[in-house]
Amino acid sequence: MSLLSQMGRYWRRAWGLREFLREPITLEQGAELIKQGIANREQNLLAMVKKAIYEREDSPYLKLLKLVGCQYGDFERMVRSDGIEPTLHKLRGEGVYLSYEEFKREKEVVRRGQSFRFQQSEFDNPFLVPHLEFRSSASRSSGTRVLMDLDRYRYFAAYTRATYAANGLWGSPVLLWLPIFPSAAWLVTMLRLAKMGHPPIRWFSQVRTGAVKPSLMKRLATYYTVYAGRLFGTAFPKPEYAGLERAYEVASYMAELLKKGQGCILETYTNSAIRVCQAARERKLDLSGATFVVGGEPLTEAKSKEVRAVGAAAVTMYGAAEIGLIGFGCANPTVADDVHLFMDSQVVIQYPRKIPFGGVEVDAFLFTSLLPKASKILLNVESGDYGVLETRHCGCGLEELGLTQHISQIRGFDKLTGEGMTFIGTDLLRIIEEILPAKFGGASTDYQMMEEEDEQSHTRLTILVDPEIGEIDERALIQTVLSELSKGMDTRRVMTEIWAQAGTLRVKRMPPVVTAGGKLLPLHIHRGR
Repeated sequence: MSLLSQMGRYWRRAWGLREFLREPITLEQGAELIKQGIANREQNLLAMVKKAIYEREDSPYLKLLKLVGCQYGDFERMVRSDGIEPTLHKLRGEGVYLSYEEFKREKEVVRRGQSFRFQQSEFDNPFLVPHLEFRSSASRSSGTRVLMDLDRYRYFAAYTRATYAANGLWGSPVLLWLPIFPSAAWLVTMLRLAKMGHPPIRWFSQVRTGAVKPSLMKRLATYYTVYAGRLFGTAFPKPEYAGLERAYEVASYMAELLKKGQGCILETYTNSAIRVCQAARERKLDLSGATFVVGGEPLTEAKSKEVRAVGAAAVTMYGAAEIGLIGFGCANPTVADDVHLFMDSQVVIQYPRKIPFGGVEVDAFLFTSLLPKASKILLNVESGDYGVLETRHCGCGLEELGLTQHISQIRGFDKLTGEGMTFIGTDLLRIIEEILPAKFGGASTDYQMMEEEDEQSHTRLTILVDPEIGEIDERALIQTVLSELSKGMDTRRVMTEIWAQAGTLRVKRMPPVVTAGGKLLPLHIHRGR
């Protein structure tokens, strides 16, 4: 597409942004939106399945449903008589589901003697009027194309507004510490905050433009969003570079705001929040009353302790590019990453799933879309995550809206995450099995990668190297891994730049860990980490 055509698209989108920003959503409106969605879950699911699946001959899910002889009447009858979750469990057992690899086109879908390989575009919501398009920041060569209707951010704003209220955060100034394009995390965050009438007052970016070299159109898109928002009356901040080694700048500004007695909120990645806390402690800055709204990687008990040590609090946000916001932190959590599932937006069920290179079995999440504004149509699709799913009474403001399902101890089973940046297991697999043995000697069984926390509660990706290989240049090995991971899309360059800044990779000279079943696998997955 030509530059002129692209600019034309941005101009047309500007009018959608104008309407979007005109009326911020109130707490009462958001609460009513959520309550209605929960009350109409069955109706919304049936409408979505009928329109987006059964009335579309090219729907991937229709092919699977036909294989098991499930007509729309059968689907509706099961939902109305048995309920949503039992119906989805039954269909999964019959083969109506997609694994993470199948959804990402890494693996052929084989069911009942027939095979399929679906295109990513076939999962797009055909009834969406896309105002925005971006690619997920997954490490695969092209990522996943995600279409967004601005009206969907109305739901995101409703969830955020309710969460802020439940956690006593409303009215506190908000800061961002999120990377610029090609990462779209800042855009998603900026828009949902603006829609609830609470735009951030300052935006720090962990990476600078020169380091990741985004395309001209992505650079223009950043300033387009900032200045279009200002034109329509919303004061969007411009990005300011603050690398991970400059966490003290973010901490200092937070301390200044806190002195004014209005509180302070920083939305960022979990590890970035920990860096701010450690910088505050080193410089003796008081962050009492601050709240970190964190995502991108697990908020573990150790990380939560780091936040509490400076007098601050942390609220977890759980989401995925293809799904959107999945849950926000409970105000009365049982564990650090206890989140309320947004039951009006999606259904989550679990099933025992063996990990191909992890050597364990986990309770994997399967997601199903409920809302007509969903970016992707999902019907029993794996997210690549597992954890604890339960219904319980917590007594916080989010339960009062009817959000009684909780998800916690959330981990990825085919990916390793650090500093909010995620690389998929298959990418790391090639490096372990091919690149490292060829360059540094030994065999693929002499190398292994695993995710763990260091003594400062930072998430690290540890590369285990068998001492039997002999002496190696550890710095060169780390640089080789980063170089291989950075190849391809500019999203990968953002991710490796942040990992390089953070020193996420480290080498340990020890034999790779063998599973309880005696297997030696390239990725060592901690079931209980």
